[in-house]
Amino acid sequence: MSRDKKSSAPFVRESTGLVKSVSALDVLAFTLLAAGPLVLIPLGVLTLPSVYEGSSLFVIFGLSLPILIALAFNTVALSSTMPRAGGDYVFGSRVIHPVWGMIPSFMALFSFVVGIGTLSVLMLQAFLGPAFLTSYPQTAPTIASIIYTSKPDLFAISALLLLLVFGLAMISNRAWFWFIRVLSLIAFIGVVVLSFYLFSTPHTVLVRNFDTQLATGFNTSQVYANATAEGWSPTVGGSPLTTAGAMVFVFFFLAAPISAYFAGEIKNTLRSMSVGVIGGTLISWVIAAMGVAAFFIGFGYRFLSAYGFDALVNPATAPSGAFSVNALVLAAVVNPNTAFFIGIGFFLAVLGLVAAPILPASRILFAWSFDQLIPRRFASVSDRTHTPIFSLSVICALTIIVAALDTYLSSVLGSFLATTLIVAIAFLPNGVTSLILPFKAPSIFQTAPLTVKRSIGRLPLITVTGLIHTVGLGAIILLVFLNPASAGTSTGTLSAGALAVVVVGLLVSVVFYPVAKAIRRRSGVDISLAFKEIPPN
Repeated sequence: MSRDKKSSAPFVRESTGLVKSVSALDVLAFTLLAAGPLVLIPLGVLTLPSVYEGSSLFVIFGLSLPILIALAFNTVALSSTMPRAGGDYVFGSRVIHPVWGMIPSFMALFSFVVGIGTLSVLMLQAFLGPAFLTSYPQTAPTIASIIYTSKPDLFAISALLLLLVFGLAMISNRAWFWFIRVLSLIAFIGVVVLSFYLFSTPHTVLVRNFDTQLATGFNTSQVYANATAEGWSPTVGGSPLTTAGAMVFVFFFLAAPISAYFAGEIKNTLRSMSVGVIGGTLISWVIAAMGVAAFFIGFGYRFLSAYGFDALVNPATAPSGAFSVNALVLAAVVNPNTAFFIGIGFFLAVLGLVAAPILPASRILFAWSFDQLIPRRFASVSDRTHTPIFSLSVICALTIIVAALDTYLSSVLGSFLATTLIVAIAFLPNGVTSLILPFKAPSIFQTAPLTVKRSIGRLPLITVTGLIHTVGLGAIILLVFLNPASAGTSTGTLSAGALAVVVVGLLVSVVFYPVAKAIRRRSGVDISLAFKEIPPN
């Protein structure tokens, strides 16, 4: 009997060389930046009342919460059951099929590379520039030249910032996570200060400050007039479709399951990820909801709807700082230095969002390499730094190329990237994996921590959360087609080109494993054997 038990248990290989150095606090700080609540606030204030006008804030955040919790629980459950580098790739490939692991990991890697590259440019133009222009208008000639006019300067700054965050990840996991902690702390302090002013300052005072400062070049009456002339209407009511679209917008800022990709480096995986992922998701949800609500209460929904409409329909005003959230911040805090600190906090939050996918992206390449899908060099780990320097270098080079493309071809590039659809496809497979784990791979499920093996009646808890996860993400994918404004493209449409990018990405992820298997077989190597075991810790 003991022999039968031994043969049915999953086989585990030797160590990878990666070191368990990531703490619960690290995962929490990582989740707070990767989830993006501190970025959702300034963008949501402009987008939710304008693009999704009439939608209830309570309904929007309420609808997103069950899917967020299910996603977070499944991430913790799978990561603590199989705490390995590669996350979703390992989960899907060992529980269902190698192709099922390739789909989320390939689509996630694509979104990471594109997201890091494009955000490195966006954070300068949409956050750093307006922070200076609003608080210190005397810097306008210099800022306009460096960030908005000179493309070589813009690209150079973006590339330098990318080299900084990638360099830290290469030098030391500890240095990189301390960097993440500092970014989280500064951004969080800024939001706390801003929320205090918004909740404590009467609406009439905020309006008077806005009209007196004229940081946008418009007073409140002119904001309404300008928006109305562009086609805005204050009487647009919400609909199920616009509410669902707003929920999708909120969900994708707050969903942060990507720490699973470096789960093998997390100390006490179950406890650390429970605190960091589930706790971080809930904290992110509260921060985002309170932050957006503070703006709505302070300035009023109708004004923010017109203001956001001006910002999104008339983007040519952005270089002058008009219709940025920074003008609203200045009206709330009055002091330009305080407004600048808060603006820099938002910028650092976006920098954190840029940095967050770096480790997950490199660990995807690492895991593929360890299973011999790609050259072994991608799985090499430095004896001195204990980091996969080669994988990080490749991701760094790819993101700098994307940053260059976005700098010079932003209007073209953005129209082809349906980010909502790409990320939804990347996140969905783990729902199915969680749903069927107890039945498809009982030997793996039996090794899970007791918390993961809890049941609701006769159904394993992970099956229930897997069902919520799968149905929720499936509904989001459907909603993108019903409401193309939620697609995540820069044009707010789901063009044939954007769909083609998604389809090509899916096709590549599906054929990647069979092609790699055929190539390796010519060399006398059967890589399918690797998927009959759990990869090393």
